[in-house]
Amino acid sequence: MNPNSKSLIRQIVAHVTCAVCGHHFGVSDIQVIGRREHIWAMRVNCRECRTQALLLAVVNEQGAQSIYTDLSPDEWKHFRDAAPISANDVIATHEYLESYDGDFSDILEDLLPDE
Repeated sequence: MNPNSKSLIRQIVAHVTCAVCGHHFGVSDIQVIGRREHIWAMRVNCRECRTQALLLAVVNEQGAQSIYTDLSPDEWKHFRDAAPISANDVIATHEYLESYDGDFSDILEDLLPDE
């Protein structure tokens, strides 16, 4: 682990708690899984409630800002190299939903987990 990641992890340990149970993370609970320019991606594992989450930290001259996300580390790996959502993507989705005349559960059926 390089000195920059050690320093960042110490900051996270000091300031970030589990979003589910509020437990403080330890150094061994945080693993850097990627970095792109000023954005660091880390897997955090809560020893208390066993929640695993992805934490993004934006590091700049002012220091680090943590961003919790509901993406799992595997989902982040899947989407990190995807093209950004464009204005045309948003418009196309809007037009599709505007003209859709059915039950939204039909659209989302394959995306939703089994209950």
